[in-house]
Amino acid sequence: MVNSEKKRFSMPFFLNPDHNVMVEPLEELITEQNPAKCRAYNWGKFFATRKLSNFKKLDVENIQIHHFRIIEESSY
Repeated sequence: MVNSEKKRFSMPFFLNPDHNVMVEPLEELITEQNPAKCRAYNWGKFFATRKLSNFKKLDVENIQIHHFRIIEESSY
């Protein structure tokens, strides 16, 4: 249900999803007018990389959700 009278902030929260889960927007929510904002990613790979980069001092890139963002090309 959409509330058009006030703004809403939504944030996904996953409680221990399986490591083979692909995180991606629902197909029925993606249209030409409302394209996906992020690429799909594997939760297990993402979590493992975040864990290595955050909790240990290794030469591993500190991967963030914004690394999966789809950048729209602007037309000049």
